[in-house]
Amino acid sequence: MNRQEAEILIAKYIDGEATPDEKQLVEYYFHKHLVNSDASPNLPQVQKDNKEIWNNLAAHIGAAKSSKYKLWPGVAVAAAAVAAIVVGVYFFNYRSEILRDALDDKSVVMNDIAPGKNGATITLANGKVIQLSDAKSGVIIGSDLKYSDGSSVLSSRTRPELASGATAKDLIDFSELGMTKELGMTKGGRAQTLTAATVRGQTYQFTLPDGTKVWLNADSKLEFPSKFDNVKQRIVQLSGEGYFEVSKDKAHPFLVKTKNQDVTVLGTHFNISSYNDERVTTTTLVEGSVRVSAFDVALGRAVVVLKPSQQSIQNPNGGMQVRNVDVSEALDWKNGLFIFNDEPLQNVMRRVARWYDVEVSYDGVDQNELYGGSVSRYDNVSKVLRKLELTGGIHFKIEGRRIKVMK
Repeated sequence: MNRQEAEILIAKYIDGEATPDEKQLVEYYFHKHLVNSDASPNLPQVQKDNKEIWNNLAAHIGAAKSSKYKLWPGVAVAAAAVAAIVVGVYFFNYRSEILRDALDDKSVVMNDIAPGKNGATITLANGKVIQLSDAKSGVIIGSDLKYSDGSSVLSSRTRPELASGATAKDLIDFSELGMTKELGMTKGGRAQTLTAATVRGQTYQFTLPDGTKVWLNADSKLEFPSKFDNVKQRIVQLSGEGYFEVSKDKAHPFLVKTKNQDVTVLGTHFNISSYNDERVTTTTLVEGSVRVSAFDVALGRAVVVLKPSQQSIQNPNGGMQVRNVDVSEALDWKNGLFIFNDEPLQNVMRRVARWYDVEVSYDGVDQNELYGGSVSRYDNVSKVLRKLELTGGIHFKIEGRRIKVMK
């Protein structure tokens, strides 16, 4: 492929008209000839050889240099690739065996790991654990348990697995007597505490007894009452990450408690991330308003009211910050994506580890290096890792359910 053909390919890339193979070709050469070498483009030569293209892209070069570890820096990638081309890097046919090998790292793919999927449990007040179907995406909790499609969670027809020693009699008794009497949803007419939980590699949607919808991310737990009757506040306890669409009830505020803060709402949409292995707890408001209350070293207790597209950040040692954010980044997991916005490598890999249910180790890698970009959560882990490798500077090795990150 000559330089003219290469420039046509770059123009297609910039205009969003490149095929997936052509996009891979551009990104591969950016990675191979710029990120993995100390050489920098000869800018005067770029301007001389292709002044028109350079004028259109020069503004993006600074961003590309200052964001070396962006996964797919869009136009900046194309700008850097153009620079590589005009100083002597020429493309060859993307169907060649060399390119296929470069984009299909056998050391990563051979031990590939599938992404997470739907799945969760509900623990009843009497200790029985109900395993929810991974063929369903959500469950509705009321006087009984039903999946979002209306089918019964416990029935002699579906016969789901029950942990903690439940037998076929439990299924028959449920269909005849109802959950509230047989399986411990209530006791003496009083609400009992139920626990919805996902493990690593699982996500699920729950509709609570008041109609509030909650999506749980991987490795998360939500404790809530079996009914919200005769209460001043609707109180739930969250560990991990959850997205809430709270049913409006002005007379009964909805309160979410986490390890570091309380979030009070009347009816709104918001996301809370409060993992035990993360330093900070974040609350991101999509619509409506929420009041966030948390411990503060100086004030004793800090209280802020968030507006849509604002996020509170609670530090473990006290102190709370509020910033404007792109809510799509906070909701990436719910929308089937990983979106990293200048996040430390260790944060990126913790999120990968939860979703793919893997352990991560590091060998001579700066875990605080910043990364950015996006990738589907429904790809196998090899594709996610290969995208990260395109940033340069790191490589991965999969050994069973362990990912080793190295130089």
